[in-house]
Amino acid sequence: MQLRNDIFLRVALSILLPMTALVLAATYYTEQRYEEGVRVELAGSLESLTGEIDRRLASDRETFAALAKAPAIEQYIPVMQAAADGDLHPEFFARTDKINSFLEAFQKLVPSMNTLRVLDSQANTLVKVRFGQGAPASFDGIESFPFAEEEIDDEQYLNRLYELPNNEIGVTLLNQTKSEQEENTSLPMLDYILPMSRDGTFVGYLVVNMLGEQINRVLEYTHRPRDAKILIAEINPEEPDRHEVILYDDSQSLSFTDNKSQEKRLKNILHEDLYKQIVGESEGYVTSADNSESIYFVEYMPYPDLLAHWIVMLRVDQNAIDAPFKQIRIISLIVVAVILIISLWLAGLTANQIARPVTRLAKTIKEYANGGNSVRAEAKDTSQEISELADSFNYMADTLDKAAEERERTQHIMLQQDKLASIGQMAAGIGHELNNPLNNILTLSKLLERNSNSADENNKQDIISLREETLRASGIVQGILNFARQVPPNFSQFKIAPWLEDTFALVQQQANKNAVLLVSEGNMEPSVYGDRGQLQQVLINLLLNAIQASSRDSVVEVFVHADKETVSISVSDSGIGIEPDDIDKVFDPFYSSKQVGEGYGLGLSISMGIIDQHGGKLTIRNNEVGVLAVMTLPIKAKQG
Repeated sequence: MQLRNDIFLRVALSILLPMTALVLAATYYTEQRYEEGVRVELAGSLESLTGEIDRRLASDRETFAALAKAPAIEQYIPVMQAAADGDLHPEFFARTDKINSFLEAFQKLVPSMNTLRVLDSQANTLVKVRFGQGAPASFDGIESFPFAEEEIDDEQYLNRLYELPNNEIGVTLLNQTKSEQEENTSLPMLDYILPMSRDGTFVGYLVVNMLGEQINRVLEYTHRPRDAKILIAEINPEEPDRHEVILYDDSQSLSFTDNKSQEKRLKNILHEDLYKQIVGESEGYVTSADNSESIYFVEYMPYPDLLAHWIVMLRVDQNAIDAPFKQIRIISLIVVAVILIISLWLAGLTANQIARPVTRLAKTIKEYANGGNSVRAEAKDTSQEISELADSFNYMADTLDKAAEERERTQHIMLQQDKLASIGQMAAGIGHELNNPLNNILTLSKLLERNSNSADENNKQDIISLREETLRASGIVQGILNFARQVPPNFSQFKIAPWLEDTFALVQQQANKNAVLLVSEGNMEPSVYGDRGQLQQVLINLLLNAIQASSRDSVVEVFVHADKETVSISVSDSGIGIEPDDIDKVFDPFYSSKQVGEGYGLGLSISMGIIDQHGGKLTIRNNEVGVLAVMTLPIKAKQG
């Protein structure tokens, strides 16, 4: 009996109690490591989120800067110069109508820029386009000068605008913007303003206000680890109406595009202790006094050279993090209690049989607690109870490993999503605005064909050509929309010769009009793997550019060269070529060497995107005479 009692005591004191402590220590140690991983994960999520927002805002600023260099804006400079001198330009109304049309079209392409303004040197609004609609010149200024909005009569506000450096994008809040706000609300974002000067003379301002649709899209697709809730607030002490206003909040279903109620401020929704800690730090995390919520936050500067900033937060329910480990601790205690009872009962039978496997299991647990995640307990040649204990430990270790692997896989997917570059969303209305009249033309052409005299072959052929051109135009509109939405191409294998013949037929009328001869040479036998319609759109764009650049009675040559893996299609013209300083700009949005009205300079940008999606390459360079454009495409689909 004494031996039995000694065994009971030795088992209880030397094996089970240390094992219990080790299990609990391993649990707490794992929990701490787990919480550290959660902090790293959430901090990484915040960094990725602010990085993506920063990329979107930088893209908007680049687009805004490119807009200021558009030909339509440049043509309006004389009107702004005349206004700066107090004169009404002779073509004021005609050019104002033209720039209104251009900005309306631009706003459909870039809907995130909801309000565009052109101001004169006194900050009076000459042109205003909001939500795709231009504002008529209905307000008269001094000597009946036509303005799109009421004149500004705030000397202090004007002095702030005059201090902005010329030809550099600045950030401010226009008085005009303030007047558009409803009572007790504020717009989600400040105005971007670009003071413009030409030849050293200041002429006025180009201004844009964005509602934050692009940021909404970023936040909508952002992964929220641990079911975190995103909260973004603006800190702007210089503007009391905007200071601490909530810009975005998952909990309140408040998005960037909503007008911001001044009653929804940061200090009204957070506990006072959390509020003070967050506002006083640039980044970090805080936990509420009752340990019910943790907030991970970072300070983000959305506006260059402006003290105003955003606080981007992830609010996490602390119970979602602690709950698994509370259950593990309870289960561990239960398991230990069961093992204790069973081990003490088995100790009366044989101390040796019990001591050896328990010692081995304790060693395994230690090794696992010290970072040996690959070790597992062996349950052979032991009693059933010890085997169950080993299986429970192995189950716990496997569960933790699977949780770690799942976390790593989720982080990898999130990082991959963050790396995707968005190219800006085309306006959904373009399909409705263009496809409806195209459908009407198509219907009328069918009616004309049905009612035409069968003997009049010329008219019948013209009607057929009208229908074919209408179908092609509809296909081009759909192609542009598909490209903007990043819809993948419809890949198939098709022959070069008939595809090239069809493409020539579509541009032949323009070639005849310009007295340009189209010639094709080279190897027409191979096939190409790609979207026949999208690639035809690219070749049509290159051919039209070549035709427009060529002089009358000249030749545009298409040469096809193939090797084992690729097909190169070259288009050469005999025009004057591209200026060396401009050769690197040909793929930039809104760059165009054509006259105003002939296009907005988006054709080559779209073409480059289509070729990239096909895994090909598009190059444009000056030839000895004219320009040489080469599109290189794969012959077959890549394996694997």
